[in-house]
Amino acid sequence: MRQRRLMAALVVVALLAAAQTGCRRGPSEAERRQALERQRALDSCRRHQAALPQRVERFTADRQALVALQGQPYRPAPGPRPLDLEEQSRLTIYDQQSEQEQYEKALAAWQEREQGRQAAWRARQRQRLQEAEQRLAVSVAELRAVSGELLDAEPVPSLRPEVVDRYRSCRPEAFR
Repeated sequence: MRQRRLMAALVVVALLAAAQTGCRRGPSEAERRQALERQRALDSCRRHQAALPQRVERFTADRQALVALQGQPYRPAPGPRPLDLEEQSRLTIYDQQSEQEQYEKALAAWQEREQGRQAAWRARQRQRLQEAEQRLAVSVAELRAVSGELLDAEPVPSLRPEVVDRYRSCRPEAFR
């Protein structure tokens, strides 16, 4: 009988020791780091929540401006009107040659002007693109200061709507 009581007491003590050891075990290092990152993200969200809509709006406008500039083609000025063959057939050979020469001179002058015009357009376009890229880079940096998750990593970054919604609401459960 005594041995049974002693054995039962040892089992109870062993169970209590195991339970205490399990209770004492805290979160692992990885769990602590994840919890800390979630808390940092929530704190950043709360800090930047008021300014986020303006930053998102500015980013969207800057991105649209850059994409529009990148897709903007050069439009040449209209060249000299080609000779009308039907009208030419009614003229004398001398007049046909004379009009052909005038047309060729006008075409050569237009091509020369067009080369200069196109070169000037390209230079202005490069400048506008650089300015648009700089504005977008500032907008991207402002959003990345809030969270790197807000944007994807494309050559021209775009917003990740689900993350933007999470940062607009700043609900703690959204950061778990």
